Amino acid sequence: MPVESQKATRHIKHHFLPHPERKCRASLLASRVIILYSLLALFTLSFLKTVPGHIPGILGYASNINIQDLLEKTNQKRQEMSVPELAINPQLTSAAEKKAKHMFEYNYWAHIAPNGTDPWSFILGEKYDYLYAGENLAKNFTNSEDVVEAWYKSPSHRENLINGKYTEVGFATVNGVLDGYETTLVVQLFGRSRTAPQQIAVRGENTTTKSPVPVSKPKYTSVEPKLAIFPYVKTAVLSFAVFILILFLLDVWYSKRHAILKYTGHSLAHVIFISFAIIAMYISLTPGRII
Repeated sequence: MPVESQKATRHIKHHFLPHPERKCRASLLASRVIILYSLLALFTLSFLKTVPGHIPGILGYASNINIQDLLEKTNQKRQEMSVPELAINPQLTSAAEKKAKHMFEYNYWAHIAPNGTDPWSFILGEKYDYLYAGENLAKNFTNSEDVVEAWYKSPSHRENLINGKYTEVGFATVNGVLDGYETTLVVQLFGRSRTAPQQIAVRGENTTTKSPVPVSKPKYTSVEPKLAIFPYVKTAVLSFAVFILILFLLDVWYSKRHAILKYTGHSLAHVIFISFAIIAMYISLTPGRII
């Protein structure tokens, strides 16, 4: 191999592996480069915190949540617990949509609005006289299955999800800007009407029922996927952090294998620190939430 090629190979190699002669880390792990990484991380965090407030929607969260899927996944969980399935109710669906829009309009994410408006106000506003009612909320999820799974894994939400007292349900999935970030809110309203018929039709059974008030067939709507920067930012940040972690692991392995006693820092301590940092970043950058 020509001398020039050997030098070039060695030069590239020491960008990723420790220097035996200089007794120091790889060039990509030099102190000045780590400072640059830190500044880049601070800039990225500042970008994520400040830009959405000035340009709402730039970090919009892409989702593809279908109400029919939400209903099917909910009823699957109820079937597993031998609880009768829920039927879509247009009044509850309308109430759920109004609740979602109300949260965007008044910039809150809670069961009770800052002005004291509770979920039942929206249900009663649709002339749904309920005997029992309940509400589940979710935001920032990418698909229907993850929403229902999150509800099911939470004891309080699961209590609503598989509650046999409820016979009907309404869903809403609405896009909007909340706290400067474009997001998708999912509202699930449960109910049992005081004027409900005596027999409730269950899928698979040959039973019929008469509704006291004829209603039109409910429409299934979904929040369509759209271009969003946030998922790409999350992937890029986590990928870069994993890359740095791999470099430190290589540093530990190569130094031990070739008995290189370095004068710079403790790589193992850095590995532990970065591992915890990656876990923390993953948790903080995973936006799905329920209440």
